[in-house]
Amino acid sequence: MTGAGPDERADAVVVGAGLTGLVTAVRLARTAGPGRRVLLLEAGGEPGGRARTTDHRGYRLGLGPRALYRTTRDELRALGVRVPGGEPDLSGSLALRDGALHPGYAAPGPLLRTGLLAPRERLAVARLLALSRGRPNLAGTDAARWLADRLPTERAREAAFAVLRVSAYAGRPEMIDAGALAAHFAGVRRGVTYVDGGWRTLVDALLGRARALGVETRTGCRVTAVEGGARPRLTLADGHGIRARSVVLAGLPQRAAHRLLDEPGPAGPPGRPLHTACLDVALSRLPDPRRTLVLGVDEPLYLSVASQTARLAPDGGAVLHLARYDDGSGLGATEVRKRLDELLDLCQPGWREVLVHERFLPRITTMTAVPEARTGGLPGRPGPRVPGRPGVFVAGDWVGPRGLLADACVLSGARAAEEAVARL
Repeated sequence: MTGAGPDERADAVVVGAGLTGLVTAVRLARTAGPGRRVLLLEAGGEPGGRARTTDHRGYRLGLGPRALYRTTRDELRALGVRVPGGEPDLSGSLALRDGALHPGYAAPGPLLRTGLLAPRERLAVARLLALSRGRPNLAGTDAARWLADRLPTERAREAAFAVLRVSAYAGRPEMIDAGALAAHFAGVRRGVTYVDGGWRTLVDALLGRARALGVETRTGCRVTAVEGGARPRLTLADGHGIRARSVVLAGLPQRAAHRLLDEPGPAGPPGRPLHTACLDVALSRLPDPRRTLVLGVDEPLYLSVASQTARLAPDGGAVLHLARYDDGSGLGATEVRKRLDELLDLCQPGWREVLVHERFLPRITTMTAVPEARTGGLPGRPGPRVPGRPGVFVAGDWVGPRGLLADACVLSGARAAEEAVARL
């Protein structure tokens, strides 16, 4: 349909069919009940967003390393979506320091035995990672200050953040609010799942649930403007208009959402995006099955043989995720790729002889806005209601007082859906 004409009518419209939008649409349709018309609009050619997975000859490659945490699993289960997968074994992890591999300490037992720390350092790090003092109000304090207050040496602080970093993707503790990091890590300690088939499994399950609930999904449908009011109006790129009682902008970066609303942007300091360099590798076999999880201590590096835990490769094959988390050092793509190759050489010597496929993504967006101390941490994030735009709501990893990464997307999507249903 092209050109202007009578506006289409719907009860609710969700803009964006990534993980946030899919959860929002399912929650909205499920809560609203039969008889309500819910549209899910996606500008791209397929749903999924950053949760997309590609298949190369039976090897499933996502956009870098991804894990599903208990908070998200619980929310999905409440929507009738169960995701198959496995929980990684942390007891055999390795630590990379000074260019050499050491027995890791990502699990409690190995932590109390590691030779990388003195006995008093081990105990202090164990107490911090166990959050043994609970989680006092740390909002407005960066993680570097929190670690300095709790741990006796720089070596202990570096060792602790090597574990915390993996759950939050932040390259340096100064980059993230301590309260946000502690709250997220407390959730991570409840369990981590690597998803069978990659996150496409999750996307397909949510799409199936949406269809069963009557949600109408459209791809290649780009929204150019959104107006609030008693019947909010969306303008599409082809000039077509849609009116609804509620509109949810789901998964869009904060600035993109404000552009659709023709607003100047947030009143406070804008949240900074977080990026990660990722190398995904498919191998016909794994050269060294002992080295499947490596955490960088003095450099923000990561390696995981995800196919050891989840079904991501044909029998005998392997899928590896390597990453270098952004620490603000400004390394170029060539140097980052060199360091990831060196890590792979160290952990899986001979990998080039069994290489099936590789994909290097030098700068993927991991979080669209990191909760920082300067922005008030999680309590400083906006809620789902858009001030001055009745009937318009937002959801994404920068919205709401709970969660990071996928957890924030799912929790804010559920909350935005509840707010949207109240107007139907």
